Amino acid sequence: MDGRGYLEKLISDQLGAGRGQPPHGRQLSFDRREIRGVAIGLVAAGALAQEDADRILADLDETLQRSGRLKVVRVEGSASAGFAPVARPVAEPVGKQVGAERPEWRQAIENPPAPVLRHVVSLAGRTLEAGELTADLVSLEVWSTIVVLNLAHGNFAHGDFDPRRLRERFGADIRWRGWDDTGTQYRGGRAGGSGSHGMFLERHIFEPGPPAEARVLTVAVETPGGQATVEISLG
Repeated sequence: MDGRGYLEKLISDQLGAGRGQPPHGRQLSFDRREIRGVAIGLVAAGALAQEDADRILADLDETLQRSGRLKVVRVEGSASAGFAPVARPVAEPVGKQVGAERPEWRQAIENPPAPVLRHVVSLAGRTLEAGELTADLVSLEVWSTIVVLNLAHGNFAHGDFDPRRLRERFGADIRWRGWDDTGTQYRGGRAGGSGSHGMFLERHIFEPGPPAEARVLTVAVETPGGQATVEISLG
């Protein structure tokens, strides 16, 4: 796994996320602590050298500071910079590595790119079952900055509609995540859906977008009643 490339792409995708939202909302959606946590995990896994992680994080801080999204106050003492969200002032120890502004990250902040749809993978005929969660897989949308899994849930027509089952299928205790054959880890977060013709159509969004060399995406869902994984060819 190219830990450096993964971390740099994750930062770029997250800085550019929220296109069309007010600037303040986009600023709050970026969690600097999460990026540092990913960097720590990559170093621990041997996928990223410590010096590369330090340089990338220093470059991120410098870019955020120059864009006005991060206020740095230099103080003597232990580091606390790694544990503050971007929207707040950060205390930084003297002697910390000095970073360089990344033009591509500054561009993502000031003029976030529109996601580009690369292709759509049909999943017709495949199903997903994990405890009480059962669904027909519809398709996977592969975008430049995200992937979107489309599902269909049946048996919601007329008298078959059961609010309890709806909660079981879409409850907060259901966890989605993913990974690909290059080692990229995908966060399953935002979801949405709508009902039509006795079905509930659901969309699950995973971030970041897959690297060009990725060939297989594995999606995992965990529920109180079970867990399941499904492998999807990215083409």
